[in-house]
Amino acid sequence: MPGFAHRLIALCALIVLCGGGKAVLATELLVAINDAPPYRIVAGEGQEPEFSGIYVEVLKEAASRAGHTLRFDVVPFRRALYLMEEGGADIKLGPNRSAEREKFMYFFDAALPDEPKAIYQSALTPDIRQIEGLAGQHVGVLRGASYIDALSSEESIEWVEAADYLTLFRMLNQQHVDAVIVPELLAADLLSDKNLAVRKASLVLQGEPSLIGLSRKSQFFLSREYRGLEKELVNMRDDGTFDDIYRRYAGSGS
Repeated sequence: MPGFAHRLIALCALIVLCGGGKAVLATELLVAINDAPPYRIVAGEGQEPEFSGIYVEVLKEAASRAGHTLRFDVVPFRRALYLMEEGGADIKLGPNRSAEREKFMYFFDAALPDEPKAIYQSALTPDIRQIEGLAGQHVGVLRGASYIDALSSEESIEWVEAADYLTLFRMLNQQHVDAVIVPELLAADLLSDKNLAVRKASLVLQGEPSLIGLSRKSQFFLSREYRGLEKELVNMRDDGTFDDIYRRYAGSGS
């Protein structure tokens, strides 16, 4: 019973004594994460992974300020959504808000930097400059991603889902799909050392706010302990910490 075991760990909180003998509850939070540089970076295959990236650094800093610890579970994007829905994880980093997701996730009131979505196409095909250029095309998207709604007006698009973006780029390289929609910075990082016959189209979709989601079945949510962490996230957004972290990664080409 992984969900029960995790909630038990969360309830066995560490008591940290502050000035004046005031007790503060410190909780271990389980974060469901997939590798999506530079937003979420999982490094170290075959050994103890290291976790970094824009969203990870934001959460680490907020958790540190609020006195909580983090534990990470590396799972595919779609699996992470399932864990959040069932209460098998506390937090997911970077999901867009949707009515369906709000049924099982609480979204912290501190939006992360927007993620513009780039369109990639075969190097041999005409440049896609407008959404209409995707009409009748087979378009690759990450399984479980919500930005398909931005193109709902083009009913003739044939959506092709895959578990990760590298698979989608390989499908595009082999002309199994006509285009791929991918977060702009992630694509630049992913393709930096790949020799694939793909290119970025002129069309870029406006990014929607990325957020930090908290499972509504998490004990951290049910007990309202999350309010201290949310306060620190808002402070970080307002004091420029979010922007500093974003610029560090975006400027380094990580």
